[in-house]
Amino acid sequence: MPDVALVAFDLDDTLFPERAFVRSGFRVVSEYLQREGVSSEPLLGRMEALFDAGVRDRVFDDVLAEAGIAPTAALIRRLVDIYRSHRLPEGPVAPDIQLYADAERALGRLRIRGLKLGLVTDGPLAAQQAKVDALGLAGLIDAVTLTDERGQEFWKPDPRVFREMAERLLLHPKSCVYVGDNPTKDFAGPAAAGWRPSIYICRPEGFYRDAPAGPGRVAAVIPDLDALDAALER
Repeated sequence: MPDVALVAFDLDDTLFPERAFVRSGFRVVSEYLQREGVSSEPLLGRMEALFDAGVRDRVFDDVLAEAGIAPTAALIRRLVDIYRSHRLPEGPVAPDIQLYADAERALGRLRIRGLKLGLVTDGPLAAQQAKVDALGLAGLIDAVTLTDERGQEFWKPDPRVFREMAERLLLHPKSCVYVGDNPTKDFAGPAAAGWRPSIYICRPEGFYRDAPAGPGRVAAVIPDLDALDAALER
């Protein structure tokens, strides 16, 4: 089997904490609502409480209704766009996020070893692009794939983006390995594309920390990216 030549990563809860982007987006939305006179008080705390309680698709609807504000379809669409893109009418706001310290160290070590670095991430394009820009990943990663640029049919676990990344970098699929945090979708795609078994990063605070890994698709389970080098060696 060829030596590892490419390590590609998921983004959320792999290279940075997804909750940081959630809080950053909620903060921008809360400030927008106050500035526009829609709400007389900050709603950030209630948004976070609903999210932590497991509410995902209706956070803005519920928090507005609780505050006595009619959650019209037009207003909700505007808030979702602001949340995802961090873009206000006067211009963009940089998301308040940063790489995990262990992710920054791992990317540096892999680069020193001469390995190629990749990124394959799902999610609404505006949000994922805002994250990549805020984290400065374009200058750190050799091949960045935001699957939503192609459409949701290319989201993981579709294997096409993994095949294309290996082909673009002129690499044998068996020299490529993927690192992700969500066993329900992260590891089937690279396996179908002929990549090595993936590495499951199971952070204690991750959204998918209790999800079981698929049989045969995962070579190692690690708690953070400081353990990545040893997993690659195995």
